Amino acid sequence: MSVFTTVEPAQLENFLKRYELGKACNFSPISAGITNTNYYLDTDRGSYVLTLYEHHSDDELDYMLGLQQHLADKALRCPAPLKDRRGDFYSSLNQRPAAIIHRLPGKAETAPDEGHCAQIGAELAGFHLAGQDYIKLRPNPCGVEWLLAAGDMLGAELSLPDRQLLMSTIANYREFNHRPLAHGAIHADLFHDNALFLDDELGGIIDFDYACHDSLVLDIAVVLNDWCLDVKGGFEPERAAAVLNAYQQRRHLDHQEIRALPLMLRFCALRFWLSRLYDKVFPQSGELTFAKNPDWFRELLVMRTADENSLRQWFQSHFRG
Repeated sequence: MSVFTTVEPAQLENFLKRYELGKACNFSPISAGITNTNYYLDTDRGSYVLTLYEHHSDDELDYMLGLQQHLADKALRCPAPLKDRRGDFYSSLNQRPAAIIHRLPGKAETAPDEGHCAQIGAELAGFHLAGQDYIKLRPNPCGVEWLLAAGDMLGAELSLPDRQLLMSTIANYREFNHRPLAHGAIHADLFHDNALFLDDELGGIIDFDYACHDSLVLDIAVVLNDWCLDVKGGFEPERAAAVLNAYQQRRHLDHQEIRALPLMLRFCALRFWLSRLYDKVFPQSGELTFAKNPDWFRELLVMRTADENSLRQWFQSHFRG
C-alpha cells in the first residue's frame, strides 16, 4: 500500500464526480505495503480507501473486487467496493485503474494472541465456505511457474544453497497429490497486518491483491506461518491450535488437508521469500515506498524444511481429520 502514483487534488475532484460520495474532507497517502497506491479518503458521507492498481489486469480486478462484494454480501467482514454511477467497480485515474472501497474499523494487531488467532481462524473458514459458489476464477499469481520464473530473474542473488532450497521445495510440492484437496477462493496473503481489530474484536480482512483460486489449506498455511510464530520464527502450537480449532468449528479439515499442512508451510515460506526478494532487487519507484525483509522467510523456509516431520506428527496427533 505504498504511493507509486501521485493523485493531485484536481484529479481527485474530477474522479469523485463518478460517485455519489459528497465532498472530500480528507485525502492522505498510506505508506505501508508494497503493491499498490492507496489513500485514505474521507468525505462528508463516510470513510473510504482509494486504491490505484499498479499491475493488475482487468480480469484480475474483476475477480478481486467481485470476490470482495460476494463475501460482503454474505456478511463476511471484508471491505466492499463501491460502484460508480455507471455501476462499475473501477475506472481510470491518472492512467491507472482505480477503485473506492469502504474503510473498515480498527487497526492491525502487532502481537496477535490466541484470541485473535481464534477469530481469524473462524473468519477464514467463513471466507472459504462463502467463496465456494463464487464463479469467477483466477490462477494463483505466485504459483509454481511464477516462483521458477522469479528464481531465474533473480539470478546471482540466489546462492547455490538457495537454489537447492527452491528446487527441492518445488519438487516436493509437485510430487504431492493435490487432487483430493478442497479448492476455492482464497485470500493468499492473510498476514496479521491484513486484518483489523477494534477493541480486540475482528473488524475485518483487507488487501485482496493476491486473492485467487487454489487449495484452501494453502490459505491456512499462510496464516499459521505468520500468526503462530515466536520472535525467532519457532512454531507456536497454542496459537496454531486456536486457529485450527476455530476454523474447524465452521469448516471441517479432512485428513488429506491435515497431511498437506507441513508441505504447505514450506511452500508459503518459499513464496514470500522469493516475492519479497524480488521486490527488493527490482523495486518500484514511488513517492512513498515500503519494502519487507525477505531474509525472515528464507530462514523460516529452512526451519519448516527441517521441522517438517515433527510438524506432521503434531498436526496428525491433534487434528485427525
